[in-house]
Amino acid sequence: MSSSETLSWIQDVRARTRRVAHVAWIVDSPWLPGYAGMSTLRFYFDSTSWFEAYRRAHQDLAGALLIPDAWVELGMAAEPSAFGCPIRWHRNQPPDVLPHPGGLAALAQAPVPDVERDGLLPVILEAYERLAPIASSAGFPPRMAAARGPLAVAAHLLGPTEFLLATQLERTAVHDLLERTTELVLQWLNAQLSRMREPVGILLLDDVVGLLGPEDAAELAIPRLRRIFAAFPHLLRVYHNDTPNPAVYDLLRDIGMDMFNFSHEVPIAEARQRLGPDVVLMGNLPPVDLLVRGTPEQVRNAVQGWWPEAVAAAPAIVSAGGGVSPGTPVDNLRAVIETVRGLAG
Repeated sequence: MSSSETLSWIQDVRARTRRVAHVAWIVDSPWLPGYAGMSTLRFYFDSTSWFEAYRRAHQDLAGALLIPDAWVELGMAAEPSAFGCPIRWHRNQPPDVLPHPGGLAALAQAPVPDVERDGLLPVILEAYERLAPIASSAGFPPRMAAARGPLAVAAHLLGPTEFLLATQLERTAVHDLLERTTELVLQWLNAQLSRMREPVGILLLDDVVGLLGPEDAAELAIPRLRRIFAAFPHLLRVYHNDTPNPAVYDLLRDIGMDMFNFSHEVPIAEARQRLGPDVVLMGNLPPVDLLVRGTPEQVRNAVQGWWPEAVAAAPAIVSAGGGVSPGTPVDNLRAVIETVRGLAG
């Protein structure tokens, strides 16, 4: 979409029109390099290749919004690298984040990293400064900042199992760590926005919230999500959490998000019932069984069969129940766009 079309789309979403009339995809390095026929490392570190992948995606997926779009990212490595986590790189897949060698005791007392100096964050910020004019000239300027959420960052710092155990056994230290990861996320989003000429939104990705029970989520996650979204009242606020745990959805209705990208394993009707009438639901087609493994005809039939549920649960944006998975045929994504265009009129 062009800049003017994006602004119109944003205004439509913020107005919470009670209809289903748009398609959006979260596309990033698990999908884009393979789709564009290049290695993941080349996509990350060669500006021409990064630009070509996004240019081609805009051409092939015309009529859909890419979220966050023109995203300079390094898989899950960005925020953990600022705390000093080791990163293991792969040629054809996103990098692995290894647990911080200091463990929870050291991290709970560590200073909040400087997003302008620590880890890979300044490298990404410099890339935004360098790539923004190029992407803007092609009609897709960076306009949404993106960050892993505070619990997702903490889980990468410790390892997911170790983090979840610590929430039960070392609660005070976990709170101390989450205060630090929350502050990092806020500074990181603001630093990205400062490099964007006309920012319109933020994308927060935190699946780990869905691994908690309601009581733990209410204490550890919800106040911090609310704090982050409250810091950006004039921007579109998109939250991604595709862990299928609807028991925490009741808590999410008041965190301040505008759009929620959620799991295909949660019926859209249940998501609407738990989240209340205002949040724009973004989903929730099966990303693997349908969009990766299906044929375009199967995709069209599935969208047509799901459409009445989506309309009943509107306002909604058609998307995958999560990000676009590796290996998703572009023809299947186009089949969704064309089918929705026909159904929406």
